[in-house]
Amino acid sequence: MVTIKTLRRSGYCEMRRGASRGLTLVELIVVITLIGVLTAAISVGVMSAKKSADLKLAKTACNTIRDATIQWKAVHPNEDCPTVEQLKSEKIVDTGFSLKDPWGSQFKVACDTDEITCTSSGPDRKEGTEDDIHVPQADTH
Repeated sequence: MVTIKTLRRSGYCEMRRGASRGLTLVELIVVITLIGVLTAAISVGVMSAKKSADLKLAKTACNTIRDATIQWKAVHPNEDCPTVEQLKSEKIVDTGFSLKDPWGSQFKVACDTDEITCTSSGPDRKEGTEDDIHVPQADTH
């Protein structure tokens, strides 16, 4: 028969007590560090995907604005170039359409004699820099 005295001598009670005492400070720091490293790695991937999605969204919106301007100019051939607000108020573009690019800047429309262009200042919000978005794509020759 196994008695408590026998269990104490064998160290069973002490092993059991040690196993149930919880995490040490070192173990806790290791776990928190691993969570931080994983969070940082995931954040980098998410931010990269968001940047790519924002660029695609801005290009798509510029294409929509350009197409709407071409339609508007067909109906109003002798008038100046419309603004994006005007296209929205006249319901050439959907009323839920955002007048701003993903970075919060206004889209701009320009009507030359032979070309209609839409531009966005891009992620840096500064016009004339290399990250600007132009539809149709500006020649870089």
